[in-house]
Amino acid sequence: MLIEIIGIVATLFVIASMCFKTTSIKGSIIMRSLNIVGSVIFVFYGFLLPAYSTGILNIVLLLVNCYHLITLINELKKQS
Repeated sequence: MLIEIIGIVATLFVIASMCFKTTSIKGSIIMRSLNIVGSVIFVFYGFLLPAYSTGILNIVLLLVNCYHLITLINELKKQS
């Protein structure tokens, strides 16, 4: 039961991240940040289950989101 709760929490973070308007840099930063949290939780969920494909997929998504988050933060700094 605890494992399913972990999966539900991760899902809620990913769903919440998709609700942000990404036409602004700040909205995109919030979206990527929430998505990173969801991916980290999904990594634990995937390896606890064990559903290794879920864990590996979310490791890759975590790296992609971190890259884009760093890019967005640097872009925001340039605008200031």
